[in-house]
Amino acid sequence: MATLNIRHTPVFDINFKSIDDSKVRFVINQGGSRSSKTYSLCQMIIVYCLLNPNKMVSIVRKSFPSLRGSVLRDFIEVMKDLEIYKVRDHNKTENLYNFDNGSVVEFFSVDDEQKIRGRKRDLLWVNEANELSFEEFNQLNMRTTEKLFFDFNPSDNEHWLYDLMLRDNSKLIKSTYKDNPFLGDDLVKEIEDLIKVDENYYKIYALGEKPIPHTRIYTHFKPFDYLPAFDADDIVYGMDFGFNHPTTLMKINFIDNEAYVEEMLYKSNLTSTDIIRELEQLNIDKRKYIYADYARPEIIEDLRRAGYNMKDSNKEVKAGIDSVKTTLIHLHKDSINTWKEYRMYSWKTNREQILDEPIKLWDDALDAIRYAIHSHKKTPKTRTFSVGNSNKRPW
Repeated sequence: MATLNIRHTPVFDINFKSIDDSKVRFVINQGGSRSSKTYSLCQMIIVYCLLNPNKMVSIVRKSFPSLRGSVLRDFIEVMKDLEIYKVRDHNKTENLYNFDNGSVVEFFSVDDEQKIRGRKRDLLWVNEANELSFEEFNQLNMRTTEKLFFDFNPSDNEHWLYDLMLRDNSKLIKSTYKDNPFLGDDLVKEIEDLIKVDENYYKIYALGEKPIPHTRIYTHFKPFDYLPAFDADDIVYGMDFGFNHPTTLMKINFIDNEAYVEEMLYKSNLTSTDIIRELEQLNIDKRKYIYADYARPEIIEDLRRAGYNMKDSNKEVKAGIDSVKTTLIHLHKDSINTWKEYRMYSWKTNREQILDEPIKLWDDALDAIRYAIHSHKKTPKTRTFSVGNSNKRPW
């Protein structure tokens, strides 16, 4: 019988032992950045499939693009490191990997209603589980026969995951970067330096602990599926430029003083040419205002030359945040990256004191929303009156 030599962290050991613990159904991995949660769970799933024939394992996340860019990539990397990956066994169309013993790993998002309410599975792993609603968890739970594994960074103070931890058949595994002996010194320093950025970010991403309550900047966004009837003339866009950070484009429909927001673009490593190509593929109306960060005048000029109606945004931070807070925001349910920023965007803290300054992290989409809403509110509006031949004044 062939053997595998797996370089692993203690996080792998604890999760793998949980498979055979008959008292445990829910295994919840709460931890900070670089604690090896994702990589260890990939290793665990692979070993489970190799040892257990004819098993069905589902690996799930809120959106498939996020799943493809994280867990699916790591899964294939682990398989290749173990020298057991076979191209012929990887069905990229159906997002399945078939093992020789009949076990199958499937990857899908909870947006796929057919799969979330479809056939049963033996084992489930939900990546970034705090992105899911309780109803989505419940549907997956009902169709899983053996165990459910979850991983998440504790960025929320309240979530169904914390209630799940209290059940008798749940096991909580906490991990931090200190549980990962394979990290380089530079990465360790980067994580430990988070204390210089903000105490809450240090608690979440270094220590894997819940943040200090009441530091979130926005708490009033509501999800929506479909736009109500509206005046299509009152549409604007907000845009924030990045390269290592994502370039973002947010579409805002103003309806009765409420804003319906959709994430149109959220991509890194884009040049001006790339951005123009993305806008063309999105069929962005060139007549509509795009309020953008004027710190990148060269990109704005390139977009203007391409015919887009670029406007310098009003970048007042505190006043802009107040503009967003005083506007009822409906954010499309599929705007996954923006929802993640929404949960993370927080005020800086000094010990237990909350400062009047936002942390400059997880704000790329939210800055674009602020540019559009605050700038649009500040733009003078004109009204045209038809008075005919009357001598009466129109006011």
